[in-house]
Amino acid sequence: MSQVSDSQKWMIFTSLAAISLLLYLLSPILTPFFVAALLAYLGDPLADRLEKRFPRTLSVSIVFIVLFAAITVLALLVFPLLAQQLSYLAINMPAYIDNLQHNILPSIAGKLGLDVSMIDFELLKNLFKAHYAQAGGLVSQ
Repeated sequence: MSQVSDSQKWMIFTSLAAISLLLYLLSPILTPFFVAALLAYLGDPLADRLEKRFPRTLSVSIVFIVLFAAITVLALLVFPLLAQQLSYLAINMPAYIDNLQHNILPSIAGKLGLDVSMIDFELLKNLFKAHYAQAGGLVSQ
């Protein structure tokens, strides 16, 4: 079994880092292609089955219409629920911060021997209250 030298390890690490950076920078361009490939991959078996009864073009059209209708219905069902949950989170956030400050962090700090006195929970609450209106506007949109 051959050993990987340090220079080869650095070359592999550098290559992976460069590829990751390239994918990150190109993500706005590559995302539509990825979504299209995913939809084609998911719809191909159904299109193959429909192809036995209809021409391929009609089969693919039917599959994509059904997929987009299903995605639209799913979005119409999920987005209102998500907005409701986000508004619930925003309303209850001060209580969550109090619970974190008085119950959870002291327990964790006691077990790990950490000093949590440097965390300013009042500042966190004030920041949340100051930006709550912006978050509410975002949720309503």
